[in-house]
Amino acid sequence: MGIGMQYLPVPRRLIQGSAVVLFLVALLTYQSPFGLRAILFPPKTPKICQWQDWQSSPPVYHDCKTVRSPLIGDPNVLGDSKRCLLARTRLNEFRSSTERYWPSIKWGQLQRQCLPIRGHKVPDNEDVMSRKWRRPPHFKEVEPIPKGSSGRVAIVLRTWDNYAYTETRRAWLRTLISEASIQGGYHVFFLVNVKDPNINLEEDDFAYKKWLAEYVPEEFRDMAFLYNENTLKAWYPLVEEHGAQDQIYQALQIFSHQFPQYDHIWQLEMDLRFTGHVHSALESATSFARAQSRRNLWERNGRFYLPAIHHSYENFTAAVDAEIGDTGIWGAVATEGIESVVPPPQSVHSWGVEEEADVINFMPTIDPVGTDWVYENTVHGFANGTDTPRRAAIVSITRSSRRLLRAISKAQREKGQWVVSEAMLETFALLQGLKAVTVPHPIVFTNEKSAQDLDREIHRGPPSNRAGGKTSMVYTNEGFPPSPWWGASYWFTGDGAKGLWEAYVEGEDLPPMLLHPVKEI
Repeated sequence: MGIGMQYLPVPRRLIQGSAVVLFLVALLTYQSPFGLRAILFPPKTPKICQWQDWQSSPPVYHDCKTVRSPLIGDPNVLGDSKRCLLARTRLNEFRSSTERYWPSIKWGQLQRQCLPIRGHKVPDNEDVMSRKWRRPPHFKEVEPIPKGSSGRVAIVLRTWDNYAYTETRRAWLRTLISEASIQGGYHVFFLVNVKDPNINLEEDDFAYKKWLAEYVPEEFRDMAFLYNENTLKAWYPLVEEHGAQDQIYQALQIFSHQFPQYDHIWQLEMDLRFTGHVHSALESATSFARAQSRRNLWERNGRFYLPAIHHSYENFTAAVDAEIGDTGIWGAVATEGIESVVPPPQSVHSWGVEEEADVINFMPTIDPVGTDWVYENTVHGFANGTDTPRRAAIVSITRSSRRLLRAISKAQREKGQWVVSEAMLETFALLQGLKAVTVPHPIVFTNEKSAQDLDREIHRGPPSNRAGGKTSMVYTNEGFPPSPWWGASYWFTGDGAKGLWEAYVEGEDLPPMLLHPVKEI
C-alpha cells in the first residue's frame, strides 16, 4: 500500500483544530439569531428612512393645557384627548427654509424606500404604477380579486388640475405623507381630476407626462395619477354622470381595479386637516369600526353620539338596543336585482365584532327618503327606482374595501346603477349586507349651544335613523334649513373648521380631531 493510502497517526492538536473548524462551520450555517453567525456577522443596521440629510422623527406629544369638550362624538376615538401635538412641532419642520428646500424631495420615491423598512411589501416603482393606472378598462372580471388579506392600505388624496399648491398647503401635505406613510406604513397617492375632457390621457404618453408636469408639483409627481371624464366614460359608459360632485368614487373604483393589492383605501379631501397624528387617528378609527357589533349597527350609524347626554358610547349602544330591540337591520336589505355578497346574518349580539368594516365614514348614515335632500330622488339603473332602499352620509371622506369598490364598479359597468357620491358606498353596503360604520369622532361648535338644544336640532328622524327625517345637515330643495352646522368643526361648508385650524396653527392645543373644510389656507 502506498504511503498516500496509509493511515498515519494524527496529532491531537490537529484533531482539536479540526473540531473547532467543524464547530465554527456548524454555527455559521445555523440560522439561529443566537449562533456565532450573528456574533461574527451581525445583521446590517436597517437603512435609515431619510431623504438627503432629513429623516422622519417620531411624533412628540405633550399634555394638553386645555381640553375642548366636544358636543358630538367620543373625544378619544381618534386618539388620547389629553395628549396633544403642537402645530409648530408638526408643520414648521416641513416649511421650506434656507436650511431645507423641500421641493427637491420626491415623496413617491421616499415612500418606496421607507415602506419596506416599516415591514411592508416593496411598492411598485413609478413607471410600473403609471403603466398599470393607464391600462384600458376590463369589461369582464378577468383579474380575480386577491384572496385573503394583504394588510395593505392606501390613502388617496382627491385633487384637481388647477389646485393651488401654496407653501402652507404643501407643508400640510408633507406632514400628512410623513405621518401616514413614512412613520405609519400607508401608501399615499394623488388622484388628479383634469377638467379638460379633450386631453387624451390614456394613449398619449408624451401628453400625459406633459400635463402631469403642468398640474402637479415635482415633489408629489411620482405619486400622482391623472384622469378626466373621458377616462370615466370609458370605464362606465352606461352611467350618464361622471362629474366629481356626483360620482367621486368612479376614479377610486378604477384605482382599486388597477391596484388590487390594497385591501382598503382611505379617500381624503384636500381641505381636510388632522390636529392629531394622521396614521394614529385613522388606525384608531379603524379599530373602533372593527370592534363594532352588527346588531343595530345601521341604527347606531343613523344617530349622533352626544357624550353630555349618553355619558359613554356603551350607554349609547344600550339605549339604541333598548329602543330597536331585534327589529333593526342585520344583513342585506332586499331589493330586486341585488344579491348579498356575505353569508346570512347571525342572530347573536357579537356578530360582526372583530370584522373589518367595508365602509368607514364620519357623519351619520341616514335614509335620504323624507329629507328633501336635493339628491333624494337621484336613483338610476335600479329595478325598484326611488323605492330602492338607500343610505347616505354627508362628506365623502371614507375608507372603503376592495370588494365593495369592485361590486359598485361591476354594477355601474353592467347595469348603469348609480346614486350620488354621498350615497354610493353606503347604499351598496346596505343592499349587499356589508359592514358599514360611522365613527363618532369629536365635533365642536364655535357657537355656544347646550347638548339638549343641539339634540333637538340634529335628531328629527325616525328610530331607524334619528339624524334623518327633516335633518338640518343636508342641502334641501329649498336651500339650507335652519342649522347649527355653520360653526361646526366638521361639515361640508361653513367656517368653523377653518377658525379652529387657524387657532391650532397659532398655538392653541387641540386634541385629535378632523377639521373640514379648511380652505384658503
